[in-house]
Amino acid sequence: MHGAILYLLLGQSVPLGFFPGGAEKELEAERLLLSIPSAEGFGAHLLYLTEEPHPAGSKRNMELADYVRERFLEYGLEDVHFHDTPALYSYGREASVDILEPVELSLKLKEDRNPEDKDSYRYSNSGVVPYHEYAASGEVEAQVVYANGGSPEDFAKLREMGVDLRGKIVLMRYSNPYSYRGYKVHLAETSGASAAIIYSDPADDGYARGETYPQGPWGPPSHIQWGSIVYDWLGYGTIPFTFHWKQNPDGSWVEGPERDRQLPRIPSIPMSHEDASEILSRLAGPAVPREWQGALPFTYHVGPGPVTVRLRVKNEDQIGLMRNVIGKIEGSEEPEKWIVVGNHRDAWSHGAVDPSSGTAALLETARALGAAVKQGFRPRRTIVFANWDAEEDLLGGSTSWAVELREKLRRDGVLYVNLDSAASGPNFSGSATPALADYLRDVSRYVPHPSAPTFYDAWRSKTPASEPEVGTIVGATDYTAFQENIGMSVIDLSSNGPYGVYHSQYDNYFWMSRIADPGFLQNAALSRFLAVLLYRSANVELLPMRYSAYARAILAHLDEVEKKAAPAREIHLTSARDAARRWEQKALALEARMWERELSREGAARFNALLMEVERALTEDRGLKSRPFFKHLIYAPQPTYRDEVLPRIWEAIDAGAWEEIEGYERELVTAFEKAGSLLDEAAAVLDTL
Repeated sequence: MHGAILYLLLGQSVPLGFFPGGAEKELEAERLLLSIPSAEGFGAHLLYLTEEPHPAGSKRNMELADYVRERFLEYGLEDVHFHDTPALYSYGREASVDILEPVELSLKLKEDRNPEDKDSYRYSNSGVVPYHEYAASGEVEAQVVYANGGSPEDFAKLREMGVDLRGKIVLMRYSNPYSYRGYKVHLAETSGASAAIIYSDPADDGYARGETYPQGPWGPPSHIQWGSIVYDWLGYGTIPFTFHWKQNPDGSWVEGPERDRQLPRIPSIPMSHEDASEILSRLAGPAVPREWQGALPFTYHVGPGPVTVRLRVKNEDQIGLMRNVIGKIEGSEEPEKWIVVGNHRDAWSHGAVDPSSGTAALLETARALGAAVKQGFRPRRTIVFANWDAEEDLLGGSTSWAVELREKLRRDGVLYVNLDSAASGPNFSGSATPALADYLRDVSRYVPHPSAPTFYDAWRSKTPASEPEVGTIVGATDYTAFQENIGMSVIDLSSNGPYGVYHSQYDNYFWMSRIADPGFLQNAALSRFLAVLLYRSANVELLPMRYSAYARAILAHLDEVEKKAAPAREIHLTSARDAARRWEQKALALEARMWERELSREGAARFNALLMEVERALTEDRGLKSRPFFKHLIYAPQPTYRDEVLPRIWEAIDAGAWEEIEGYERELVTAFEKAGSLLDEAAAVLDTL
């Protein structure tokens, strides 16, 4: 189909990032890309990837690294290689929880088997125990206190109620608002608790939400959410990723006498609501606040007592390898400029959604792009494919690679595209650095969706706004190092649906193929979307970064932090607001001119390099006072993993360090002025034509 005809069929103007002449060839290549990723190809990859559990450091995970490498080579990727880094892993060896008072009862700590689902037999027959990675080993006998979702607000409420947590076992639920499991344990530890239990309440991911596995997508009574609880917001240790373990001259590793501060010092364990109900139903003390009540069929109480529990955890720590798999499609005109796409491979169990759907989509995308190159459609810039390791443990694989190549990525990294999970349902969700929000929407107009003419139509139907809502890139997954340390522009993709089996053994091929995405239509479609997004990003003539949108986002963030401070003190970030408005006006003026006429190849390269530098201008070298790895001035994850905007001012407000805010505001003004001056230089490139 001719490119111009494709425009008419889709009702589109020229794709964002192209002049009309370049768009014709681009859409011809995209037509080919859309024809290649298939449900059959995706399903074959997913079946192999989920055949066995494959946590980081396991033999099976290394076998899957070989599989990814072989597929990269088969599909024509270049410079395919492993990137290995040592890391500390923690494995659950023994675990038990026994109620001693007011009855004697041993909890099963095991997920039930389902005869229809062979994978549900895997762990129950192997002796593997559910565990929290990096939890301290130990045995604790103590009374239990219920702390709702274990958020900072929940622990503050317990203090207000006069509940003493010292020496207690704290029982918390895996619920939002957005409290990372490791931070729950950290708050329990720093409150003097002796151990922690985190369970899945049916109000959050079980029967209160709808039909449960194996009939539906929500978690059955016995499902258990495994996970890491490393205190990663405190940094990665003196030797990155190995913490207090040191290497001898002969290559062997030995554990130091004291655990690093990033590792918990109390035992903790995950639990099903089936087991947790045996504890919760027997707790006394005051009834919980209304918002703390879950969906189990009794009134929840805070405790402590009369329930006494003996909890025993034995985790084994050891040093192993993180193995990333890297491959490239070399660019034809600007090979030094990189579009990086990444997805992690390691899983707590079979990991059909998280992360194997992402890995299968990555492989189908590599197949499509490799085929395009063989037919003469080599992209302008280099596309780097990365299959990360140890994301579940400590974001280790992506961080180690990004830190090692930091200077290269600061200089030449155009964009990082992340795919953690691909599709657990039909609801497309896209997040992006604010400057790329319009670009992501534009790409979505060109890719068919299984339930709508295009992804754009399906996406827009789920939001009350006139345009699909593009999320903010803040959090803790493999894009973290790229945006919040390096200062690269980032896009994150997923397609979501009801998903109540997260990090359990039920997140497997049966659940995906029978419940979440029969026929793999959603996952194949997202593979096509990814292929188009990568190829187009590698080919755009002028980078489609609209910094006027970024400046407007920052103006909203300034309002947000002023409101955050208001209960304690009134602050006015007038200088930063004025600087952001000046930046916005310069961006609007540039955006009105940049498509007037085509630039020479050299002019376009210079123009694009300046646009890339604007995002870098929003970082600084020192990093956050409490977390120096995070160098971005606009975004950082809180330890809870909630969003934190303008993090230096945000954290100064939390600490009551009011005297520091003026200096941090000057830092923002300097960054916004630098961003504006870069846009002035870009405008000067246009003036030289």
